This record gives sequence, structure tokens and C-alpha cells, in this order.
Amino acid sequence: MSVLKNATFIRGSCIRTIKFSTSVFCKSKDFEVSDHYIDEVLTSESVYNDVAYNYLTVGDSHNCLIIQPYVKWGPRKLSISPQEQLEEAVSLIKTLPSWTVQDTISVPLETLTKKSLFKSGSMEKLSRIIQKNPSISAVFINASSLKKVTNIILQENFRLPILDRYKIVMQILKLHATSKHAKLQVALAELYFVQRKAQLDNLFTSSDSETMKLMFQSREQKLKKAIQELRNQRMLLRSKRKKLDYPLVAVVGYTNAGKTCLIKALTGDETLQPKNQLFATLDVTVHSGILPSGMEVLYVDTVGFLSDIPTNLIECFVATLEDAVFADVILHVEDLSSSCFKYKRNHVLTTLNELSSQSGHCNIMDKVISVGNKIDLAEIVEESDLVTVSAKNGIGLNNLRSHLEKAILKFTARQILTVKIPNGGDEIRWLYKNSTVVSEIPSEDNQQLIKAKIIITDSNLRKFRHNFIGNVRKS
Repeated sequence: MSVLKNATFIRGSCIRTIKFSTSVFCKSKDFEVSDHYIDEVLTSESVYNDVAYNYLTVGDSHNCLIIQPYVKWGPRKLSISPQEQLEEAVSLIKTLPSWTVQDTISVPLETLTKKSLFKSGSMEKLSRIIQKNPSISAVFINASSLKKVTNIILQENFRLPILDRYKIVMQILKLHATSKHAKLQVALAELYFVQRKAQLDNLFTSSDSETMKLMFQSREQKLKKAIQELRNQRMLLRSKRKKLDYPLVAVVGYTNAGKTCLIKALTGDETLQPKNQLFATLDVTVHSGILPSGMEVLYVDTVGFLSDIPTNLIECFVATLEDAVFADVILHVEDLSSSCFKYKRNHVLTTLNELSSQSGHCNIMDKVISVGNKIDLAEIVEESDLVTVSAKNGIGLNNLRSHLEKAILKFTARQILTVKIPNGGDEIRWLYKNSTVVSEIPSEDNQQLIKAKIIITDSNLRKFRHNFIGNVRKS
């Protein structure tokens, strides 16, 4: 799979227990790969762990000055505003326990490739800000990944630890990775980062260079093998889910757009506790909900998109978006109050489109329902293709459920029918097993018959017609 340049993460692999009216969907265990095997893969190379410690240590907590460098014009200028990038950076720091933001500043640049990053005037200004605030214990440069020479220059000028976006995101991911799959993916992302840094620092040119290279290669192979085994097991789980024939709705969108809050509003699942922080969990969670017709569906919650994600992190997490590709319908939750609405929309849709092309799935965009959340906070809604809601205040949810039900009926080849069948016969037992029986009422003209309102797939309807004689009409 080629790398998606502006991709995102989705929660790893652990699917929670979900009890339906008829069955248990799956177990909450992390499949069958043993904890001992995973622990061995994650901790086997002590030399590697020593090297990684040098590159990834950020300290237990810090009071940070956040500096947002941005290019004023040219091809490197992002569509997302410096202010919104800065807000993301603040959210990243606040996600870490005991970390605080002491101050923030945006610095315009002509290029991000200058060794010192900042011009001498800006460097002096920033140094004065740091000197005046002794509470600042670290400087977070909100850029993807700083070069070693840049890090050294900034440390010499600011005399404080220098953190970049990669280090902070890695810290959050390591903190929140609880499932086996998530831990392995974080470890692989960390490996690529450490390997690249080690190469740049010429650690591979020493007398034991071959030993170092073999160590990295061995660890990479072990991690990839373990991840692939878990992915294979996820495929089996997906096949089992398909046999159960529950419609699947993937919920995707930018971080803090309100995805988890929306799922809670649609399902009434009190176990969901939406948090105003990034990457609160890296694990796939599935929750059941009921649509207006009585049809039961599964909502897959995913971790949010984020701008300017380091490439190595993308490589390790993009495969988990398979759950969205295989879903029957995709709810794309968008924050109507965001000042960078169009940038975020394009980012998400471009990623989904590229991923669907790579996996051989065509027309995935036809399955996307755009949901404009936080309508209560929006000033003007310019987009006409949005189903607008406020997940927090319960506005527009019934309208969304109706849109979602129509889409599911279309994309899963289901129909809502009323079937007149014998009361207590084999027909109704077959329908309960192979369709959703919404209601049963006695027939007005014959008490020996009932009228059953059902939701049934086209294939099962053909089986029903083949096996039983009855009067079937559309509801």
C-alpha cells in the first residue's frame, strides 16, 4: 500500500462486546495473538530501546511555550489557518496529563527549510519571551519533525528542551494505546522515526553498523508480522460480522468534530464518554443503534483526522481505515463552527478516496453522508449537501436517522415489506431468523393470518419466496 500524504488514524483493532436483542456480536478480547508474544515483540531488543530513549524522551511533564511557524505564501502554505493550527497544538499539549501551555505565538516565515528555522530577529524576540517567563520549561515547535541541526540551534538559543509535533503525537499515542494492534502500530511508527534519526546521526557508520542495521530490520519484521496476524484475524471477524448481516456505519471526521458525541446521541450508549482531547483512544469501538423502521445498525467510532501528521505515523495507521472502506455507509462528521471547514472536508474526502482506490473499492464516495455538526455554534451554513445537527443538544437527529436509513436500504439492497402469512407458522420463524421483524398484527379479514412488517435483503426475499407461498406487497 502506498503512503497517503494527508491520511489519518483510525482506532486500532479491539472491538468491544455488543449485546443485541438476538445475539452477542463478538468478544472484547484482542483476538488470539497472545499477550506474551506481543510483549516479547515490543520489548525484545534492549539496545534498540536504549537508542529510542535518546530520541523520544520528552520528560514527565512540561509548561510549554508553543511556537507556530507558518509560511506566508507559496506552495508550502497550508489552507488551514495558523490560528487553527495553533489551536490544534494547544489541544495536543492539553491531552497529556500534567502538561500545561504557558504561552503561544505564531511566527511567519518565508520557508520551513532554514537551518535555524527562524531569522535572527525572530530568534531574539522568542528568546526574550522565554527569558521573561521562568515558568516555561520546554518549547513546542508545532512543525512535523525538526532536523537535528535545527534542534541543536534552537536549544542553544532558548536553553530549553525542544519538542516537535512528532514527539508530542508519539507521546500521546503511547499513552493511549491499549489494544495489541494499537501498541504494535505505535511501536512501528516509533521504529521508523528512531531508525531515520539514527541514520542521520551516523550511528550506522560505526564498527557495529551491521549489528545496528540487523537489529532494526529484525524488530521491523517482528512488528510487521504481528500486525499482519492481527489484521488477518480482523478480516475473519469482519467476515463473521458480514454473516450476521448487521448494517455497518463508519463514523469519520476531523478531531473534535463530535463523532463520539454523535454516536452516543444516536445510540443512547451511556458507556460512551466523549472527551475534549485528541486521540482519546486508538481502538475501534462498535455500538448498536435503532433506526426509525426498527432496523438495528452498528456504528464504528474512529479516531479523528489531524492536519500535518508526520508521514511515518500515517504509514502505520492508514491500514486501519479499512473498516471505513468496508462499511455500508460512511457518516462524515464536520464541525460547522470551524474556520477551516473546507480544508478539513477536502482532507478527509481525499484520504477516503485514495484509500478506496488502493483497496479496489470504487464509488466509495457515494456512500458518504456529510453531517454538519455543531449547528448551534455555526454562524452561516453555506454547504447545501449537509445534514445539519447538534449532537450535544439533540438537534436534527431524527432527520439524520431518516437519511441514514434510506442510504442503508439502498446500499445493502434491503426492502421494507409487509408480508401476510399464517399465524405461528414456519414462515414467521424463518423471518425472525433471516430478517428484521418490525411488527406483527392480525389480518382484518382472516384471524388465521398475520401481517408482518419486515426489513429484508433482496437475497433473503428471493429465498423466502422460493420456500413459502404468500402474498407479499411493499409497505
